[in-house]
Amino acid sequence: MTFVHRHWRLALVGGLLLVAGAAVAPALAANGTVSIVDKEFQPATIVVAQGDTVTWNVAKAVGEPHSVTSGKSNEANAGSLFDSGIEALKDNGQTFAHTFKDAGTFDYFCKVHPAQMTGKVVVLAPGQSAPPAVQPPPSEVQTGIPAERRLLGAGILVVTLVVLFGAAWLYRRMNPA
Repeated sequence: MTFVHRHWRLALVGGLLLVAGAAVAPALAANGTVSIVDKEFQPATIVVAQGDTVTWNVAKAVGEPHSVTSGKSNEANAGSLFDSGIEALKDNGQTFAHTFKDAGTFDYFCKVHPAQMTGKVVVLAPGQSAPPAVQPPPSEVQTGIPAERRLLGAGILVVTLVVLFGAAWLYRRMNPA
């Protein structure tokens, strides 16, 4: 085998590792997602770390606009922290995102449906853990394995297989029988 062929194969293995890393990297992000289903925020309470971004997306539209507005509907400063506007969340697939730079509990509501659509974002400071009353640990039977964890597991498996097969190939090349 020539010198060029060896480098080509090493480049191929390195490329596969880069692709696997790119597939796993989004799963490592701890950002949260809230779905808007009919006239409801799901989940109504979400816990994220300080500096994370929460994205609200319309999963099941009802033909009426929605908003994601900080605060409570009866407060004078409602919408001062974040506000998606009324028309931004009307059709399936539309999203609104906000990055939470400060720790604390942030209420939000929909301006169009303030009595029905309310939610809360709990932002944890570094090293802080979620209070048990906010987010009880769901059982695997109830929720299944989250998609982020499945993607992370698949990425780890792919990287492990590539490294092991690459090491076996390299061993065979360096130690001919």
